[in-house]
Amino acid sequence: MKIKKYKDFNESGGGEFVGPVGPAYGDTKLHNKTISKHDTDVIISYINNQIYTIDEYNNIYGDYLKLGGEPLPDGFNRTNLEKVIHFLNQ
Repeated sequence: MKIKKYKDFNESGGGEFVGPVGPAYGDTKLHNKTISKHDTDVIISYINNQIYTIDEYNNIYGDYLKLGGEPLPDGFNRTNLEKVIHFLNQ
């Protein structure tokens, strides 16, 4: 068996593969259906035009509860953030 020289190889320009090669080839979709566009770590408040991270929200939410605010359902979202800011600004 003789090894061919590099110049002797006759190869085409990448059209050899037809169809997918391997599992999920070319598929970049997110398969975790529990994540949506509403899942975020930052929210902007239109009351004071400031961006809040979840940690900052938790800090002001703790202050809100200490000052007698009612517990809010649904956690970290713009509605709850603005209720907390409005309560703290009174």
